[in-house]
Amino acid sequence: MFNYNFEKLEVWQLSLQAIREVKRIIQKLPSEEKYVLADQIRRATLSIALNIAEGWGRKSKKDFGRFISNAIGSTLEVIACLKIACDLNYLEEKEIKNLDELLKELYFKLLKFSGYLNK
Repeated sequence: MFNYNFEKLEVWQLSLQAIREVKRIIQKLPSEEKYVLADQIRRATLSIALNIAEGWGRKSKKDFGRFISNAIGSTLEVIACLKIACDLNYLEEKEIKNLDELLKELYFKLLKFSGYLNK
C-alpha cells in the first residue's frame, strides 16, 4: 500500500492509538449505550484522524489549520464523552486513565501544530 506523508505525522500516529484504545474502552459501556454514547465516542475519535488526513490534502497551511482545529474539537468531544460515561457510572476513571493521558497529549500536540500552521 502507498505510504501517504500524513502517516508520518506524530498527531496522526497518536490518533490511531486513540482509535485502538477507544475500541477497547467502548466495549465496557452498557448495551443500551451501543448506538448512542459508544457510537458518538467512536465517530468523534475517527474524526480526529480523518481531519488530519483530509487537512493534509489541502493546498494551503491555512486550510490545513482549519482541519487541525476540527481535530482539536473532536479530541475535546471524545474527552467530554468519556467524562460523561464516568459521571453516569458506565466507566471508572482508572479504566480511562491511559486513554485520557493519550488524548491530553494529542490535544496539546494538535494545539502546537495548529499554532505553527496559523502563523
